Amino acid sequence: MIQSLPAAAPPISWTSTPVSGLTGTALVPGDAAIATRALVLAALAVGESVVTGVPEGLAPLADVLCMLGAQVAPREAGVWRVHGVGVGGLRAPVGLVDVGDNALAFALLAGLLSTQGRDAFLVGGGPGSAAFLKTALAPLGRMGAAFISNGGGPLLVRGTGGPVPIDFRPRTPVPCDVKSALVLAALNTAGRTTVVEDKPTADHTERLLRHFGAAIAVQSQADDVRSVSVTGEHELKPARVDVAGDVTLAAAALVAATLAVAIGRPGGADLVLRGAGMNDHRAAPLRLLRDMGLDLAAEGIREQAGEPVADLRLRPAATPLRGIATVGAQLGAGELALLAVAALGADGVTSVRGLSSGLAGTLAAALSACGGAVEGGLDFLTVTGGRPVPGGATVRVPAAMAPAFLALGTATAAPVTVVVSDGRFPVEAARLLNALGGACQPGPGGVGHGPDSTR
Repeated sequence: MIQSLPAAAPPISWTSTPVSGLTGTALVPGDAAIATRALVLAALAVGESVVTGVPEGLAPLADVLCMLGAQVAPREAGVWRVHGVGVGGLRAPVGLVDVGDNALAFALLAGLLSTQGRDAFLVGGGPGSAAFLKTALAPLGRMGAAFISNGGGPLLVRGTGGPVPIDFRPRTPVPCDVKSALVLAALNTAGRTTVVEDKPTADHTERLLRHFGAAIAVQSQADDVRSVSVTGEHELKPARVDVAGDVTLAAAALVAATLAVAIGRPGGADLVLRGAGMNDHRAAPLRLLRDMGLDLAAEGIREQAGEPVADLRLRPAATPLRGIATVGAQLGAGELALLAVAALGADGVTSVRGLSSGLAGTLAAALSACGGAVEGGLDFLTVTGGRPVPGGATVRVPAAMAPAFLALGTATAAPVTVVVSDGRFPVEAARLLNALGGACQPGPGGVGHGPDSTR
């Protein structure tokens, strides 16, 4: 059984109050996407693993892993010990396999349970689970699994006891969570399973599998095509995983510090963010900020559990940031929000085109509610910077965008209250900002300071 640490009820909203500037040194909170994978793989290793830097919000996943036979116990904040049962050693779950709103955990468990030879009712995953199921069920079915869904209720996973390896070469780009699910399904499948990506996605799963001793091979081909192959029925070894810091949270702190300098506050912006993940597939916010003129140095580059990490040092810029033009097709909601908020403190116009439908409109409405000069269409966003932003608003945004709006609130004229429209509030973003001199406080959702951007 999981030995849970006492936990307070999660806050519904956070209010970010203007401060003079951000300075100092802070450890970047662990990346939830890496921590989720690490806990699952530790449960499949033979023996005890230690995972450090685990962010809040993963207790439902830990409960599920215990239900499946692993022993999972938090020793202190962010440090977990996991005693795994082996790749084929999971037991049949009793009751619903509920991962909460963790879409990645839903995907990983769907793949893992597909080749365990048992039935399981899988629930949770939030809005992202529907898109995953649309793409993943066909290839998992080719491996021998069967799935029954009544539309919105629990997904019955009929795991096969005799899985067969597949060579999956989809005609359209394969999402990262689908790739990860197939790779985990392959762990308990005799033979070699291969997934081919026309457009390479985040490789956290592959890096962690190597760290745990899996038989995995990754090959890059022409035109950015990449194949990931796993030879199954190969036991994983226990390992220590120090989870790399979430680069999106690091970028939020960098944006907040830069905004303070842009509007002339005297607090400065000399800060160091320790242990930030530097995976090329997740570093888009840092590349964009550098394109805008951010004076950022990556020091002490090293590896943690196969992931590149560095200490990021931001120095006060001699000149303001400048607006840029870029294509946003590959940007996630959080990355786009950070770029747009940074653009409010940059000279000139920042334009982003090629956005997915709906994303630009949601962001433009929230930024406009705070007083930003923003225009958004079906697939574009334009931000005019170099002028004060009043703030004084309540914005309701996806959880991925919340760190950017907390950063914005540190530099507006009046506080900004952020309410998430989906999932868990990323409290780690608020705590990182506070560690550097921010003033973010939890509060009731829907009670704000001015207009609501969702109206």
